[in-house]
Amino acid sequence: MEKILLIAKRKRAKYLYTKKKWSIRKIAKYLSAGRSSVSRWVKMDEDGIKSDNRGWQKGRLRKYKQEDKEAIISIREELVKEESYFWGDIAIKSNFLNQTSKEASLWFINSTLREKGLTKKHVKRQKGGSKYMMYPIRTINKLGSSMMSLDFIGPKYLEGSSDKINFLSCKYIRPTKEGIVKRIGGQTTEQTIQTLKEIWETYYIPDTLKVDNDSAFGGNLTHKKCIGRLTLFLLNLGVKPLYIAPRSPWNNGEVEGFNNVFSKKFWNRISFDNEEEIDIKIKDFNFEYERYSKLISNNPPLEKKRKISDFKNQDLANKQVKKFRTKDIYFLRIVRRKGNKNGKNEKGVINILGEEITLKKDLINLFVFCQLSLERKKIFISTESDGKLQRVKEKVFEIKNIVY
Repeated sequence: MEKILLIAKRKRAKYLYTKKKWSIRKIAKYLSAGRSSVSRWVKMDEDGIKSDNRGWQKGRLRKYKQEDKEAIISIREELVKEESYFWGDIAIKSNFLNQTSKEASLWFINSTLREKGLTKKHVKRQKGGSKYMMYPIRTINKLGSSMMSLDFIGPKYLEGSSDKINFLSCKYIRPTKEGIVKRIGGQTTEQTIQTLKEIWETYYIPDTLKVDNDSAFGGNLTHKKCIGRLTLFLLNLGVKPLYIAPRSPWNNGEVEGFNNVFSKKFWNRISFDNEEEIDIKIKDFNFEYERYSKLISNNPPLEKKRKISDFKNQDLANKQVKKFRTKDIYFLRIVRRKGNKNGKNEKGVINILGEEITLKKDLINLFVFCQLSLERKKIFISTESDGKLQRVKEKVFEIKNIVY
């Protein structure tokens, strides 16, 4: 299309919209143009109507200047020079904004780095792949104003040693994004509780803690209808435990992603001679990640922060339900098939703390959100639709070895 014809169309669209009060749809049909184009044209000023950047010289920047490219490269080189753990596009974007008071798109940053051979083109991840399974994302997002994920890393080994080295990984999901890794003596309940006490003295106690079904976390105990010491510890602090679906680590994607960062930026990059050196270097990593999180995050800090020191002289192993500060435990589960497909004996089942619960076969391969109320001695099983829970079953569920 010639420039004169395009400009004439823009002028005509503007006239019909402002003077004749035609709708966008009617103008688009009249001018044989797309509605999105017409919508853009009618908002243009006089200079915008007359401008046409088609035929722009290849390689010449429109929005950004050459000095912006140079600033991007300079920031990247400075971060690497400082031996920062975090010098990716997001860190560069935030530093660029702080230094120049201008926004730079991730596309511009990555293309600039690729030109210099400093990065590779990554395949974009597909999001929302679990929507069809009715994953209850909105329900999870409403579970308290603060949430943390928890996971083990390891065992790992020093070169020439057969001694296991284990880590506990903690990642705040909201409102802040801090990540903390601590070396622990073993993947046990006792080590987990002790490490959480240390972390929650410096940082804050979340409303909800997301964990997998590791037996050390109390989600996969051999005794039916029995909760573990970590769960008791959390209930006495007022922290709601949320156990993700088994064999679905992406349910705990926040901490899994942080574990990946830890492996790539820390463990795989540095050679350690002994465990003492690991402990020293890991403090630097935690500090760098905290600084990085504050740089890229715009979330407001939590106003009221609870710390473990607020619970001095409290029985955090108490088993009396009436004394728990929260009386609910949450579970994510995928309904699995039991029996022959399309057979008379086909049904859906989930497993909660060693107890098999039967559900309708229509729910097979869908997520259900389960709320175990210790106070009411019931479990409520729901699916999420349009952000709202729809209950599909409730059942009497009384935990053993708990004083009611």
